[in-house]
Amino acid sequence: MAILSTKDKEKPFILIGAVTAGIILQRFIGKEMPWLIHLTEIGVFFVILAVMLPVEIKDVGRAFKKVKPTVIVMFVNFLFIPAFSWTMGWLLLRSYPDFWIGAILYTLTPCIGWYLIFTDIAKGDVPWGIALLPWNITLQVVLMPFYLYILVGRIIPVDILTLARSVGLFLVAPFILGYIIQKAMIKAKGRDYFFGPFKGILGEVKLWALVVVIISMFVSQRSLDISDIKKVGLLIAFLIAFFLVLFLLAIIIGKSFKLGYEDTVTMAFTTTARNSEAVIGVAVAAFPGHPLVYLAIILGPVVELPMLLVLSRLLLGLKEMLWTIK
Repeated sequence: MAILSTKDKEKPFILIGAVTAGIILQRFIGKEMPWLIHLTEIGVFFVILAVMLPVEIKDVGRAFKKVKPTVIVMFVNFLFIPAFSWTMGWLLLRSYPDFWIGAILYTLTPCIGWYLIFTDIAKGDVPWGIALLPWNITLQVVLMPFYLYILVGRIIPVDILTLARSVGLFLVAPFILGYIIQKAMIKAKGRDYFFGPFKGILGEVKLWALVVVIISMFVSQRSLDISDIKKVGLLIAFLIAFFLVLFLLAIIIGKSFKLGYEDTVTMAFTTTARNSEAVIGVAVAAFPGHPLVYLAIILGPVVELPMLLVLSRLLLGLKEMLWTIK
């Protein structure tokens, strides 16, 4: 059975610490340092590359051994969630457009990693979850420009060339480069090394590189004030509502379409868990000078981890009540 590593458990506290350090440093310096944004972009590129590297874009047809649940997951992830997130943002965050944008960006991209841990904890279908990975990563890269133009562009107008650059630089390029590096390393060192020791090292490097990126993001921008921090409560309410609605939706769909418990668990976590690292670079490039956008994206996983832990326990508790054990 999979377990959360110490770093996974500590991640919310590490991210909050990085945000706090960045804000304090910015206040100490007392002025914006826009040149740091270039260092941030370089760091973000390597963080996203580290996220993309372990994902195998092969055997995508494996997911369609379960045609009905796979189609449902794709519908929820790439049609329902963007519309739902925009609408819920309009209800809760429309007075704070930067938070609204950050919340939308955070919820747009399905997780391509640790949702498998929660799927395993709740005794879901992990092999099907793995088969969904290439679909989730490919579709989020392809659809991101459309989402940004249609959803985010309605809140704050964004230049189309800026959008193209940000998506190309921080999603498409790491996606392609990661695939090339992965194949080269597997050929040179073997699969056991790549998905064993190297993947472990990659996880450590990714986390601490993300910490450096977050600190530099907030140091380079205007300082946040007390009124900004007070708005965080609304953002947290948005995030909690997002996770609860998606969780309930997974159960309703699972029962309505007569899916088994294992399939419902996998669907629940592949539609609730999000991929915050993938959109940080897009946010930095497309919305310079908007630190609240970054704050909203970073707070996502801080709320996400405890929510997913609670949901995994809830699913185990509901198993006997809602599904017949064979």
